[in-house]
Amino acid sequence: MLSQDDASRLAEIDRGTAIGDLLRRYWMPIAAVSELDRQPIRPVRVLGEDLVLFKDRRGQLGLLDRWCPHRRFDLAFGTVEDCGLRCSYHGWRFDEAGACLEQPFEEAHQPGSTFKDKVRTTSYPVQVLGGLIWAYLGPAPAPLVPDWAGFYTPGYTVVSFLHMPCHWLQIMEGFYDPVHVEWLHDRWSYRLHGKEVPDTRPRHTDFRWIDFDYGVVFQRRLEGADQWLADRTVVFPNIDGAGGQGWYLTWLVPVDATNTLVVYRLTITNWKTPFGQVVIAPKSEFTQAEIPCHRTRATLDADRGLTDDMGSHLISQDVAAWLGVGPLVDRTRERLSASDAGVIMFRRQLLEQARIVREGGDPLGTIRLAEKNRRITLPGPRKNYGLHGEGLPGMVGDDDVMLRAFLPFDLPADIKASINEAMSNLVRGRRPATWKKKGRV
Repeated sequence: MLSQDDASRLAEIDRGTAIGDLLRRYWMPIAAVSELDRQPIRPVRVLGEDLVLFKDRRGQLGLLDRWCPHRRFDLAFGTVEDCGLRCSYHGWRFDEAGACLEQPFEEAHQPGSTFKDKVRTTSYPVQVLGGLIWAYLGPAPAPLVPDWAGFYTPGYTVVSFLHMPCHWLQIMEGFYDPVHVEWLHDRWSYRLHGKEVPDTRPRHTDFRWIDFDYGVVFQRRLEGADQWLADRTVVFPNIDGAGGQGWYLTWLVPVDATNTLVVYRLTITNWKTPFGQVVIAPKSEFTQAEIPCHRTRATLDADRGLTDDMGSHLISQDVAAWLGVGPLVDRTRERLSASDAGVIMFRRQLLEQARIVREGGDPLGTIRLAEKNRRITLPGPRKNYGLHGEGLPGMVGDDDVMLRAFLPFDLPADIKASINEAMSNLVRGRRPATWKKKGRV
């Protein structure tokens, strides 16, 4: 059971708080590249701050305070120019660094006015990697955006953004809880389909974790087995690395104290088409021209009862756990036990890393040397994690198991069709028109 002080400290995400300042030392994915290709201005709320992301006509990205410093007009309704973002209220124009470049009336009314040189707005650095746009809200100098090897896995990549109306820790702590998989995703799946749980389904007897440079690898021991089984790779502070091969990564981006943006990036390497099964070789040299993206919102209404997707989609089952306790769980009322050892470890680690930041140090996983940031491989030997229904026999559904296990259930039909078309073209021996030989989005 946490003290009220520690519970409050863990829940805070604003600038100037222990955990808020810790989280600001890491790059956060806030949008997909393909989204700004279609719409060059997008409002963003991250770590309690209202911002606007834009791409001007040069292709330069910028991330500014959402409210114009002139009269607080919403810059999400601005327009992009050859250089910068223009406020639609009085025409003030700002570049990606927050400098005011133009004040049309002031300059016409008083030629030679230098008032614009005295006006700046808040700006944050952004970068592109892996088909995602990343933001850094911490102090300079910024560390490097981690170059995970999974960004280069050949296959069809999809990005999903799921808005969750709850605190980010309610989600993240689930990744430090190996035992819930046995009950929430295995036994409950059978029950959701009106079936008895087979006696042969495994039970946990123990688990442990192994530290590495960026986080931990969890291993589990099951009843009747002598060996430890590698299960999940978790990157501090907010990344689920699943089986550790990098083709599936999930980031939890705190929006504010009661909302989280869950960012899924899945590279599909195994797919059943009408023409046969596709398994993409690890060293294939083709890629997509564009990574499709979709956004959705999670809801949970206990009074309405179970929804059909809970029996077929793993994330829908997780949503019941994440949202069932409300937007911000009262951790002082918990009665933690042996199965929560990973959760306890993570909470202590957050507070310890926050102390390191407060004392002027770099937190766990900070990368500042380019030579250490080249296709970083995550540990974890389960190369077939999630394929062919492995570990999920109680889950049934029409979609491919990769989608049902690793993406929100309402993936749009056009994205599913594009996956199937690309994979079918491989079976027929033709290179899909949307793929290139080399390079990476």
